[in-house]
Amino acid sequence: MKTEPSDIIKKFASTKDYFSLDQLREHLNSLMLDYSDIAIKKYLKNISDQKIIFSAGRGYYSTIPKVLELSDENLQSLIEVIIQKYPFVKFSVWSTKTISFAFHHLQNRFYTFILAEKDALIFLRDFLVEKKYDVYLNPSPDELDKNVLLKDGSIILRPSVTRSKAISNIASIEQILIDFYVEKDRLKLIDESEYKRVFSYIISNFRISISSLLTYAERRKIHAEMKLFIEKYTNATFG
Repeated sequence: MKTEPSDIIKKFASTKDYFSLDQLREHLNSLMLDYSDIAIKKYLKNISDQKIIFSAGRGYYSTIPKVLELSDENLQSLIEVIIQKYPFVKFSVWSTKTISFAFHHLQNRFYTFILAEKDALIFLRDFLVEKKYDVYLNPSPDELDKNVLLKDGSIILRPSVTRSKAISNIASIEQILIDFYVEKDRLKLIDESEYKRVFSYIISNFRISISSLLTYAERRKIHAEMKLFIEKYTNATFG
């Protein structure tokens, strides 16, 4: 009895948290099955409609149904304060506290990051200082070593990076994972092994957009590192 293509794809997907369209093509080719891209995408659409697989960004799929809902009352109040003063400034906000559930070791200090247009940062700094926030304007590692002492609740202002995604000014989980990787060394937040545990926990328990993660990683010049992490902690590979 001939196995239906959709059943072959379901079986392939059942062993993976994430997979790419290219991986699926390679698998079908290894079975000597020659389907057009249109046919493959049609089967994937039908399987997606059955809630067996889900989109994980352009060209990627996942069997993880749950997405991470990011919400933080403290961040929301900060966002509202900024918008009231500067309604036309584009910015995104995230906090290490938002992902504290994924840390292996208990953290006793949490920091908030605001990414905005470079020219707006000094105005944001002055305004937030007036509002009694503990704010630092784009501190360098040298400054942190010499005369900057971050404390719980400190706000770090950074220039925004193009193609960063935010919903209602709250950074997406993809942006947070990339920014956190960069900041872990800049601010000496955590070591590499702790970051890997955070990354692994989030990507294994919540569906993220692989394509968005990689696009933003490329803009932040850590594309190669993120590809290695994705290959290590998911089933997705790259051509």
